[in-house]
Amino acid sequence: MTLIEAFALKGKQIDAVAALDHDVALAAGAGSGKTKTLVARYVALLARTRNPRSVVAITFTKKAAREMRNRIRQAIHAWVAGDCPPAERDAWAQIEADLDAARIGTIHSLCETILRAHPAEARIDPGFAVLDEGLGATLQAQAVEDTLAWAIQETEL
Repeated sequence: MTLIEAFALKGKQIDAVAALDHDVALAAGAGSGKTKTLVARYVALLARTRNPRSVVAITFTKKAAREMRNRIRQAIHAWVAGDCPPAERDAWAQIEADLDAARIGTIHSLCETILRAHPAEARIDPGFAVLDEGLGATLQAQAVEDTLAWAIQETEL
């Protein structure tokens, strides 16, 4: 059994995982196996690169990122403990150990990492801070309120 066969994918899931040389968009309903397919694709990319830092997985929420990382770790652990060929076992064990450094997170966390690495190129203060979610929502609501108050006074609008 191969690593990808261990995921027991079907039909279009197999196509999405096998298409490693180009981007793939997954659109399906709840419970259809999207996360399983994405985990298999991520692991297939790891099989190619052998370096968790070279593969990026972006989700919309921190909860989804944690779930993705956990499922990837579980899949690799099961592979190492099960059908992994003995000659590859050490390499996969090292990949599993390196998963904490993998870039699996939200688009916001990825952007923050890039901006912190290249503040001069982005023309931002290197000591910038990211607003916490609550304060960001408050400022956004205030901006909307202020804009509507301004717009109501503009007869052309």
